[in-house]
Amino acid sequence: MKTVLKTGVIALGMAFFLVACSGSKDTLSSNTDTMKTTTNNGEIFTNAYFAGGCFWCMEGIFEAQYGVKEAVAGYAGGSESDATYDKVSSGITEHREAVQVVYDPSKISYTELLNLYWRQIDPTDPDGQFADKGPQYTTAIYYTSDEEKMLAEESKVELQDSGKFEKPIATQILPFTTFFRAEEYHQDYYKKSSFRYNLYKQGSGREGYIENTWEGDTTIYGNETPMTTHYMNYSPEAVKNAKGRILLFFHADWCPTCQSLEKQILESTLPSDLTILKVDFDTAKDLAQKYQILTQSSFVQIDSDGNAYKRIIGKSRLQDIIDEMVSYDDILKQTLSPLEYEVTQMGGTERPFDNAYWDNHEAGIYVDVVDGTPLFSSLDKYDSGTGWPSFTRPIDESMVDEETDDTLGMSRTEIRSKNADSHLGHVFEDGPAESGGLRYCINSAALRFVPVDELEREGYGEYRRLFEG
Repeated sequence: MKTVLKTGVIALGMAFFLVACSGSKDTLSSNTDTMKTTTNNGEIFTNAYFAGGCFWCMEGIFEAQYGVKEAVAGYAGGSESDATYDKVSSGITEHREAVQVVYDPSKISYTELLNLYWRQIDPTDPDGQFADKGPQYTTAIYYTSDEEKMLAEESKVELQDSGKFEKPIATQILPFTTFFRAEEYHQDYYKKSSFRYNLYKQGSGREGYIENTWEGDTTIYGNETPMTTHYMNYSPEAVKNAKGRILLFFHADWCPTCQSLEKQILESTLPSDLTILKVDFDTAKDLAQKYQILTQSSFVQIDSDGNAYKRIIGKSRLQDIIDEMVSYDDILKQTLSPLEYEVTQMGGTERPFDNAYWDNHEAGIYVDVVDGTPLFSSLDKYDSGTGWPSFTRPIDESMVDEETDDTLGMSRTEIRSKNADSHLGHVFEDGPAESGGLRYCINSAALRFVPVDELEREGYGEYRRLFEG
């Protein structure tokens, strides 16, 4: 899909992006030059338009927000009377990849959308975004009214004056002209092909940039009211990216109890380890059936794989619901063996030469025992003579973190999984020189092995490519 590729995971990831699945969604009717969108049941929403580089990476974050009906991938601006991917990707039509955000301004403001937008892009890059370069990937805010123009310009000035960026803000603020919906295989790509999408987002550099630039920053440019990042609309991506405990809230707009609970959620400071995902009870019948939900204002605690831990029904106070939830630590104690818990959560070390994988020579990948994230490949495994599984590198360096470990009277580099924050082991500089000189010394108890022949069945089919040829 993209014009500029880097080596390593980007090149591997791009090879996966040749085919995208098709899917269905709620039907929305809109013209390319209208500011409003009307749904089939007569609801009226407002449209906002943002160009932020690859439109795959802009859809999911907007669709996860409370008050956003849909984010549509498409092409904005430009001098041609129509737009297709082939034309736009050539860079000669002056169109940009963009998203049309269909939202309810009574639930989420345009200023909040602006704030979210700034946090998804590198606003100082005048040539494109991350791995994608060219005019079609440059950033722009397309305003549809004088008020939107004013708010966008104010937020841009505040961002520039904040001192957060040394370079000038390159994002343009332009009048809206036209928007053309992109081909169907581009719509909701983050849902249809989540593995390929996540690999691209990591490999392109966007994910790491966002985390490094905005971690711990709660500034809201153009709005002093903090946004909640712990309450959002349900989506598969929101489940996957949620940290800690996940609670599904089956909500109906006509339900007074639901309205009361939602008001409590929005006015509360939710626990830092809790994410509440709002499910439309009237339309998400498949989810209601899956979790045996017969009425609105019901809650289900799930894990990142969608497995239910507890159903909470008949409560009208948010705190009572939270109090009934299973703690994240208790969940881990239920799902992990005592040794797995000791190693991953307490930083323990298993005995050498007496663990599952130190002498395993079978072909396959090793995933995080806590959340299943792929971490290491047998192709990079070697016998270090230490009695623990040793690897020359991770499958994807962006999926592990390094931290200084000063315990045991020495300074070592600890390796932890990025998503689940599991303690894995340590990395040393005495590995094979021909493979980079590193030795990732990992505890078997932190890993689960998936043989090559079971990759498809386990949901890791994309990794079979590593073992072909």
